Amino acid sequence: MGAHNLIVIGITVGIVTISANAKWIVDARSIADEEQGGNWLTNGRTYSERQFSPLSAIHTGNVQQLGLAWYLDLPRQRSLQASLLAVDGVLYFSGTNGWVFAVDARAGRLLWQFDPDLAAHPVRTRGAIFGANRGVAFWRGKVYVGTADGRLVALDAATGKEVWATQTFDEPNMQKNISGAPRAFNGKVIIGNGGYDTTRGFITAYDAETGRKVWRFHTVPGDPAKGFESEAMARAAKTWPAEWWKQGGHGVAWDSMVYDPTFNRVYVGTATASGAKLEGDRLYSSSIVALEADTGRYVWHYQVNPGEALDLDPNYDATNQIILGDLNIAGKPRQVLMQAPKNGFFYVIDRTSGKLISAEKIGKVTWTSHIDIETGRPVKIDQLKDKDGTVVIWPSAFGIHDWQAMSFHPRNGLVYIPTTQLGMWISASSGGFGTSEPGEGIGGLLAWDPVAQRKRWEVQYEDCFWNGGVLSTGGNLVFQGTGRGQFLAYDAQTGKKLWSFDAGLGINAAPMTFAVDGVQYISVLVGYGGTANSSKLADYGWRFNEQPRRLLTFALGTRTHLPPSNPPRFHVKAVDDPTLTIDATLAAKGAEAYGRCGGCHGPNLENYASIAPDLRESGLALNREAFNAVVREGVLAAAGMPKFDELSEDEAHAIFMYVRQRAREATQVSH
Repeated sequence: MGAHNLIVIGITVGIVTISANAKWIVDARSIADEEQGGNWLTNGRTYSERQFSPLSAIHTGNVQQLGLAWYLDLPRQRSLQASLLAVDGVLYFSGTNGWVFAVDARAGRLLWQFDPDLAAHPVRTRGAIFGANRGVAFWRGKVYVGTADGRLVALDAATGKEVWATQTFDEPNMQKNISGAPRAFNGKVIIGNGGYDTTRGFITAYDAETGRKVWRFHTVPGDPAKGFESEAMARAAKTWPAEWWKQGGHGVAWDSMVYDPTFNRVYVGTATASGAKLEGDRLYSSSIVALEADTGRYVWHYQVNPGEALDLDPNYDATNQIILGDLNIAGKPRQVLMQAPKNGFFYVIDRTSGKLISAEKIGKVTWTSHIDIETGRPVKIDQLKDKDGTVVIWPSAFGIHDWQAMSFHPRNGLVYIPTTQLGMWISASSGGFGTSEPGEGIGGLLAWDPVAQRKRWEVQYEDCFWNGGVLSTGGNLVFQGTGRGQFLAYDAQTGKKLWSFDAGLGINAAPMTFAVDGVQYISVLVGYGGTANSSKLADYGWRFNEQPRRLLTFALGTRTHLPPSNPPRFHVKAVDDPTLTIDATLAAKGAEAYGRCGGCHGPNLENYASIAPDLRESGLALNREAFNAVVREGVLAAAGMPKFDELSEDEAHAIFMYVRQRAREATQVSH
């Protein structure tokens, strides 16, 4: 019997079947072993983070027999973006805001779950939360997760009980969050963070047994008056404009961190710098930085987008996935790292030295003509501006490739990249997505040859802009989920579609595969949301709490069926109080103050990705007192709603009036 009969509502720890005396033998050698396919022990499966498995029991010849083995409903979850781990028959993964689940991989039975209990911890940091969490780490019997409010938590893998927790943000009111997965290696756990542009980025290593801080590397320099932490920071300070530290600098390391056992290094991808001025390169923003794994000491860096190389700020960061590999280039073996950051190029970099080997466009790119191989820098071009000083460029800030995992298949040498096609416009005071040019709003799956730096094949989703990560396997297959809820398998050599499954909800996460008792399984988390909330192009009708979030697991010859769920909905079910008089002046002030809310509730209250309620449809938002209690007093903090007690009662009232205005407008349109 599959797990589809299990309704996971209000589950408490106590149904554990993992032995508390289990001898965990997962170590650095097993995580580095590219040929061991039964487990999936770290983000991307091994330290190289290739999203590739050698398992081949499911292959091009029999994938049509693939069926749903079991599924698990995950109430209280929103956006599900995590990479799952498989350790000796148990699946571990994170959910919204840092929930963690352990599941029997054979039957889909929940073993334990961890609630990060946001209400019981400082909440001021959570003004920067979007709920996304991209995975957990495993090391010698412990599971590690970063919570939305900045804690790194170690859990007993057998019971889910908290072993230790440490707050990774030094200041309790930092406008930061954690959405990336920690990485564990050699008795250490590393974690970065995201956050607003007023923060200063850093990555920190902690002792895996005790939670003691081992080292920290700041990704941008701090206030010179306080002294620099290292020579690397002193050098970086020379590349920043005057008094940058007053804005924090940003350059956060929120997602991509890779451990390299060959050189005992960590490679970190960083976000863009803050500040309107573009003078100087502003190190180490928009860069890949190599650090000594034991000490955090700077080794080298490669800056993907130097600040002074552009006349504008398109927000092209380098936080995208980094993959390690060995390539034969010009007849010589090279130890490389590969990245497809947001700026539209695919980079191959010598990881011994940080020197650029090659970089080519993987789609439409107009912000530069090419990357100079000798200097490693983009070639600066004159931007074409119209009479208003507006610049139109490709790609948009979504990038051609965003955070969704790509996959490197070492046997055929191809990299499979989830892509988007979209331009953007930028003026002196604002910007936006879309340029009214052909080919916009299309997502895809690109098979890329990193040695020849050219396309081998491509699938385009004409009706689907925002899709999930990718898995490739020894069975010559490539798996990907789409924003419209299709889970698909392709021939890795040709791109021919071989199999599909309707998941009933959009997919952001990357699939993974594992084996138990000689049976190969494919698993994927289904829970649309995240960055998709910022663009109507990614609105596929998924609405808050209307479609169940799930873990789906597939095997050959199985035929479990999903129960019917609500179909996509594209109209707004707005609620209104006709007795309330709308104060237009106050609503205009509320629209301005609402900006910080848009990441979750949607820009201009247009909710596209279902990670939070559409406030135009909320009965709670009809009542000013109830609205104030949620926004300023934090009565829904346990559910992940930040407490904005820095707002005055007048500011909260203005936002309330703006919500009521937008709801009334939606009501009138619907009628």
